[in-house]
Amino acid sequence: MLFPMPAVLIGTYNGDGTPNAMTAAWVAACSHKPPCLGVAVRSSRLTFLNLGGRGAFTVNVPGAELAADVDYLGLVSGKKVPDKLRRAGLATRRATLVDAPVIERCKVVAECRLHSKLVLGSHTWFVGEVLEVQVDEELVRADGTVDVGRLDPLAYVTSEAHYRRLGADLGAAYEIGKRPE
Repeated sequence: MLFPMPAVLIGTYNGDGTPNAMTAAWVAACSHKPPCLGVAVRSSRLTFLNLGGRGAFTVNVPGAELAADVDYLGLVSGKKVPDKLRRAGLATRRATLVDAPVIERCKVVAECRLHSKLVLGSHTWFVGEVLEVQVDEELVRADGTVDVGRLDPLAYVTSEAHYRRLGADLGAAYEIGKRPE
């Protein structure tokens, strides 16, 4: 298993329009042009049904302060508790470009339109084309880049079944590995 993995919330609407979210760690960027994100979902999950019905989802990136809420949303099925976001105390609003909810306390959100899916066995890989990215302005540096340290994103470590924070900055990619030629 790869570790750590990002712990995010996949937002969808239930058939009746109730906002739903599931915790996911099996999520990744999978294309630059068009920009796409993928998420692996079991067919037994309500989110699986919602993705097929609505054709859209959001990838909500929570900060570490939401760790208990992220865990709750992974423990509780929307099939049994259809209003689990409300019970978690997490307000939502409609995404701007897709038919999916945005979790307001998440400071980075990608709005995705379902592009394709691939059945892989226990999970189906849903690929969403990113149509919009929302970033809380408190995270944006003067040069327009995102300060991940201020976001304080959650990581999930499969081998430990624990959530963790990111560690110390080790240096600039494409720089620290340079050697004199």
